[in-house]
Amino acid sequence: MAAVPGDIDTDAQPPMTVPLRHFTVGFVFLLVATALGLLNALGLVEGMTRAAYRHLLLVGWVCLTIMGAMTQFVPVWSGVSLYSRRLAVAQLWFVAGGVSGLVAAFLTSDPSWFVPAGVLLLSGVWTFVYNLGRTLWQVPEFDVTEQHFALALVWFALLAPLGLTLAAGLSGLTVPLDRTTLLTAHVTVAVFGAVVTTVVGALYQLATMFTQTELGRFDRVLQQFERVAYPLGVALLAGGRLLASPLLGRLGGVLVATGLLSVSIVLGRRLVETQVEWTPMLSRYGVLAVAMAAWSLSALPAWLVDPLTQTAVFGGSWSATVLLVGVVGFVVLGTLYHVVPFIVWVHRYSDLLGLEPVPMIDDLYDSRLARLDFALFVGGFCLLVLADVVDPQVASPGAAFLFAGAVCFVANMLLVLHRHSPHSLVRVVIGGSPGSSP
Repeated sequence: MAAVPGDIDTDAQPPMTVPLRHFTVGFVFLLVATALGLLNALGLVEGMTRAAYRHLLLVGWVCLTIMGAMTQFVPVWSGVSLYSRRLAVAQLWFVAGGVSGLVAAFLTSDPSWFVPAGVLLLSGVWTFVYNLGRTLWQVPEFDVTEQHFALALVWFALLAPLGLTLAAGLSGLTVPLDRTTLLTAHVTVAVFGAVVTTVVGALYQLATMFTQTELGRFDRVLQQFERVAYPLGVALLAGGRLLASPLLGRLGGVLVATGLLSVSIVLGRRLVETQVEWTPMLSRYGVLAVAMAAWSLSALPAWLVDPLTQTAVFGGSWSATVLLVGVVGFVVLGTLYHVVPFIVWVHRYSDLLGLEPVPMIDDLYDSRLARLDFALFVGGFCLLVLADVVDPQVASPGAAFLFAGAVCFVANMLLVLHRHSPHSLVRVVIGGSPGSSP
């Protein structure tokens, strides 16, 4: 994959409403997730709130964002056509419906919701895997980013049936494996396999593109190590947890932690050597680089002791917050600060270049709101880490900061669409005809 070209043929790509619809629905899930986290910290909700919160955050926001971004940028970067626009539309509503059903089941403790919601979610994830798999199949030779994306699709394909099996167990049906075994394997495949593999692949592209730097010899050594160590580590860690093998789990945990530590070093070096002014994207990537290194160093000793228990599923005692908020959360926030304005700019302003004055991509969002949401997210993240390590009482203000940050961030993104998009917000969400499909 080369850098995003300046002469993008938008007619060959999905309509702008397809990825933006994914992002907008994801914004709703982000707001609901952070609101639920605040209510949970205040002790105002009951049920399986942690499971509901993590599904809203990871599947409703993060995975829908990944699906929308890959649907748009895999064809752009790889120079191929998206296999089917209709499938790209269908995947969104299957996943959104499945997540909503699961969250309702978690919060109401009604077992009748679990299997239907799980089937919907599996249908959406497999639709996405098939559509992007057929798209990548057209690429003659994979580079490092496409390699990670292809591996991520494999993990996406596996996480859905594991999740459906867990849902069947929660509904009272008999399942072949212990719930803790299934749960830890499912989380490993979902978070470290599907989500983080996608993140790493995108970072190799974005970190160099938006710092205007190139990987040095040391960076390439670390990259080559990660390309082998991390995918193998995820497979061993997931397999060790599924088979209840501490040896496989420890070996996989070491490879996962050291692989991500390598990525954090490469990313940190790109940011230090950046040739451009810092943008909201790079500021959030700075938090990501520090959080990824901190997570790696905390997870490694915890997994060497015992990688199989449910309490160690994300690593050490405070690793879940560092991974889910500091790593996954900040990389998605940073990336969306470029991706949403970029898609809108291409469709609204690119044809006007040289004919009349047009804004820069970074002019489309409100810089004051961007600074505010960054401060709120960083403050909330730090308070939640302190709650895990020192004083649980600061969890409530930490959750409040995250919710306020989410409100500011979503408002900024919606303002971009309202002020600059050629389509109304209603058209973006509801859309028209998805166009022809193969």
